Amino acid sequence: MTFLHLLVLILGVVAAVVAADLLGHRDLGPWPVGLVALLLFPLAGWFYSPWLAALALGLGLGASAVISVSWARTIMQRRHARRNQARDRDQARSRQLEEPPTRKL
Repeated sequence: MTFLHLLVLILGVVAAVVAADLLGHRDLGPWPVGLVALLLFPLAGWFYSPWLAALALGLGLGASAVISVSWARTIMQRRHARRNQARDRDQARSRQLEEPPTRKL
């Protein structure tokens, strides 16, 4: 790859991140960017174009990075929520065991 191909690859990564962010604001997610990258690979092979191949690789790398970060963020949020629920449940259980029953007769 020449320097210009690497520049196209980097521009593809940046374009994928920007497009995924814009699509995320529309509640679509980054999957259309990955789909475009997958569709560009056969097109690059059909035309024997290293430029399209570099762009498709950049779009694919950018989309996979955005998807991986969003999955990791989701997993961390779920773990945090479960940890908070377990802590709240333990605190409620300890409060029940500590308080004497208050029955009025």
